[in-house]
Amino acid sequence: MVTTETYGNVKNILIGQASYYMALPVVLSGTANGTIEAGSPLTGDITTRDTAFTASTTDAVGILLHDEKLDANGKGNGTLVIAGCVDLLKLSSTVQGNITTALADDGQKLDRIIFVKGSAI
Repeated sequence: MVTTETYGNVKNILIGQASYYMALPVVLSGTANGTIEAGSPLTGDITTRDTAFTASTTDAVGILLHDEKLDANGKGNGTLVIAGCVDLLKLSSTVQGNITTALADDGQKLDRIIFVKGSAI
């Protein structure tokens, strides 16, 4: 059986197409059939990455690079940005608020990510 999927442009939250960033692949966990938005702060163990990362403003170690839809078990794969330059104007107001909260909680864990208001294109 052949399945056809339609893919569109992937939302890019970086300040520019060739923007500097460092990222790691991670397993995600959250609400079944839910979506974790691009830019959401994530918590988990970046050293071993043997357990799933979850969206959280407490103890965030990085942010999610792209929107990720989770499966019926609340699992998915994502890309954890641990360093880079991110355009705040490309993020929803909810995610912007979550980043502000995460930075207030322990900004040192996100200190390799530069958050700026860029072009929003």
